Amino acid sequence: MERRVFHILHVISSLPVGGVEHMILKVVQGYDAARYRVAVCCIREGGEIADELQRLGFTVFVLGRMKGRGFDGGAVRDLYRLIKKERIDILRTHQYHANLYGRIAGTLARVPVIIPSFHNLYRSPEKPKMHRRVFNYLLSFLSDRLVAVSHAVADDVMRYDRVTPDKLTVIHNGVATEKFRIDVRKEDARKGLGLPAGGFLIGNAGRLSEQKGQKYLIRAAAGLAVHVVIAGEGGLRTDLAAVADENHVACTFLGMLSPEAMPLFMRSLDIFCFPSVWEGMPSALAEALTAGLPVVASDIPPNREVVGDAGMLFPPGDEAKLREVLAALMNSPGQLHALHQKAAERAELFSIRRTVKAYEALFEDVLRGKGLA
Repeated sequence: MERRVFHILHVISSLPVGGVEHMILKVVQGYDAARYRVAVCCIREGGEIADELQRLGFTVFVLGRMKGRGFDGGAVRDLYRLIKKERIDILRTHQYHANLYGRIAGTLARVPVIIPSFHNLYRSPEKPKMHRRVFNYLLSFLSDRLVAVSHAVADDVMRYDRVTPDKLTVIHNGVATEKFRIDVRKEDARKGLGLPAGGFLIGNAGRLSEQKGQKYLIRAAAGLAVHVVIAGEGGLRTDLAAVADENHVACTFLGMLSPEAMPLFMRSLDIFCFPSVWEGMPSALAEALTAGLPVVASDIPPNREVVGDAGMLFPPGDEAKLREVLAALMNSPGQLHALHQKAAERAELFSIRRTVKAYEALFEDVLRGKGLA
């Protein structure tokens, strides 16, 4: 008997270059095409990732909603019509607004399976907004299962939204492991990115923002014989460059790198440092582990969850301790090698294949429970 093909719709506000957006791009490419047909919907606007999905042959719908402030009833209406037209079986929503509008529209359209994803902590770092907590609590009853990308995020959803543990599934973000294990010499990787051929390079990747804490890395590098390399773009670029100048730290800002360039960036480094103040599930850390890099990260729950015993942790914002950890590693080739070995082993927990299989297993479990599989 031929197996039924289920139609999946991923919904998100927009698809610029970003962590959540890249994860959607990787996951939809991994689904079993014989079992699932996939489309993606942007409620507000598209973006670079939307363009890439279309180039790969995926259907992307852009609704052009959410242009003003306040609740957009038109977004619910347009999503409802799209869901009915495309005969969606499984609705996957991402982030607060898509989770809000998607779950309402999906319920009205009687989608068989509704699974929202939660990618960030509530404490980011503002106090949780009460109306979001209320909506998420009420809408949890319209969800078949909720996915949190880390146990830290799951704890937040249970604490603030009062969602029961039986409704939550933790599925870590995944990394295309084969892409980060490249056969390129470190010297050649540096040359390809225009970086210094010699010396000790400490790198970071992420949006240039207070959340990512790059200023702590730059200040910690003061007095060390290192060159700091940061991949990413954001509003703090000028400020961070000034911090580097004030502290006499050699620092290169590479700007936003394409997914294809990230493995080369990781290969160019000696240590990957991730001093973020808060996270949901840090994909960049998983990528660094996959590349076999020694990792130093701020000691916050999501970072601990990814790093395990395959890296060194320091108190968030503690520049003196970070400097101490970096200096110790730089002077210990044996420890750097040991972390390299542990990183390669730890990275298997975060392969994109493992992530996609976990999602597919979740779909089949819910479908079976409803007598649809």
